Amino acid sequence: MSLLTLLLLYSVVMAEGRLRLHLITYNVAGGPPREGLVSLLDIENTPDLVSLGCEELGDTSAWEDEMDEVLRTKSYYRVQKVTLNQIQIVIYALKKHLPFLTHVETEYTKTGFGGTWGNKGGVTVRFRLYDKTVAIVNSHLSAHMDQKQIRDEEYWNIMAEQDFDDPYAEHLYDHDYLFWTGDLNYRLEGPSNNQVKAIIAAGEHDKLLMYDQLLEEQQTGHAFIGFHEGPITFPPSYKFDPDTDVYDSSEKQRVPAWCDRVLWRIKAERQAIVRALNWHSDGHSDSLLSDVSVRDEKKAECEGDVEVDASPNTFVKLRKKTVSLMKKTAHYAGSSGTALLRTAVGSQPIKIHRSDIACADKFKHVLNTLQRQKLSDVELQYAKSVELVQYVSYPQYKASDHKPVAATLLVKFNTAQSPMLKFTRPSYEWQLGGKLELSIYCSNKTLMSSWDWVGLYDANWTEAEKTYLTFQWAGKEHVIFPGSALPATGTKYNVVYFSSQLNAPIAIAEVIPVHKQ
Repeated sequence: MSLLTLLLLYSVVMAEGRLRLHLITYNVAGGPPREGLVSLLDIENTPDLVSLGCEELGDTSAWEDEMDEVLRTKSYYRVQKVTLNQIQIVIYALKKHLPFLTHVETEYTKTGFGGTWGNKGGVTVRFRLYDKTVAIVNSHLSAHMDQKQIRDEEYWNIMAEQDFDDPYAEHLYDHDYLFWTGDLNYRLEGPSNNQVKAIIAAGEHDKLLMYDQLLEEQQTGHAFIGFHEGPITFPPSYKFDPDTDVYDSSEKQRVPAWCDRVLWRIKAERQAIVRALNWHSDGHSDSLLSDVSVRDEKKAECEGDVEVDASPNTFVKLRKKTVSLMKKTAHYAGSSGTALLRTAVGSQPIKIHRSDIACADKFKHVLNTLQRQKLSDVELQYAKSVELVQYVSYPQYKASDHKPVAATLLVKFNTAQSPMLKFTRPSYEWQLGGKLELSIYCSNKTLMSSWDWVGLYDANWTEAEKTYLTFQWAGKEHVIFPGSALPATGTKYNVVYFSSQLNAPIAIAEVIPVHKQ
């Protein structure tokens, strides 16, 4: 093998980097983070990105403050957070990825009381990371054994209603990687409470998975179609007597269940399944089964999507088929259900994920041998896009009636990229009494705006938009801090360039003050 071939192979391997994502869901039952977060955040393994989704928050700032305290000295920064009533998601990333994590947006969907109250619903942070678009949802769905179909409906509403400004991923299902965490509240349906507890006590909780509502809804095409989940090897994470490892002994006698879950979905895999099964072969009715939403020509050209016939007759067929299959999929009630149906039958473009709605039967146990082989081939092809490291619960956390659950994943990105904008030096010395002059390189000048700014931070900063010591407006290739801006104490600082267009900090450099002896 020639040296050139080896170098090319090496460059391909280096380009296909794998980032370690650690995704957590924890229904905290209104309590503070009294047991600490060090083990929960997987700090010893230095994940590239950490997401903590909490449900039933009391003090909505307590958990993010604790994350700040744990991560601030570990070279992490807060990407973003979003809170809806008592539901929250907070995401941190290593600062070395800062130049490549852009287009940060947040969304939320209320699903409680017919979509009018945020006691239930979903919150999302989405962004571009290197060459991929990523969305992370944390949700809290309706409780109780008999609310399975309502939980399905809430999933549809969250998936359908969240919109973003990024033309490469305007909806949740458009993202290259979609991660979904939360207290999904799906229960074990069938065995009695005593039977479930006896099976768990015998160490045979894997036998209970056949009764899991979420797995059933996936298999029958009612919700979370196309999502992956790691093997569940831990006991049910709900419901415990607080401060114990004892399942509910109160008068309510809740049946233990795996309410707390972490799932993921890969857009390219879904599109490959569509192609493999020829669901869009005639460009008309079968195109309803495609993962590709109807887009305008500009966006289709930009993303290289399969073209979909957008004639009025096609839309009529689509709406009729969608409504028909929606009625088969779940029972919709209340204003949220009405709104969902109106989206499907109204005059506006359909925002619901058509592959999820229109191909429910494809995911039942009716696939023939050839189709199963095609699906197996596709799954094998994309198996290394997202690899599971661990899927665990944390039994040592006892303050809540839930145990936290986390998935650690190795996710494929093309990390061989150059930053769009950077400081021309990785570090600067700042002489006491003198000014600090920064030079900035930008590969695309249109990226720079007069609304951009450069902040001066303590070296252990976490939140770009709030924790700066001082700032200067940027949008140009030279930025100057006056001598009076240099703090009197401290040995090391950072300067960070915040892009208004990309809604993210995208360049960082070290600042070392030089004080006169």
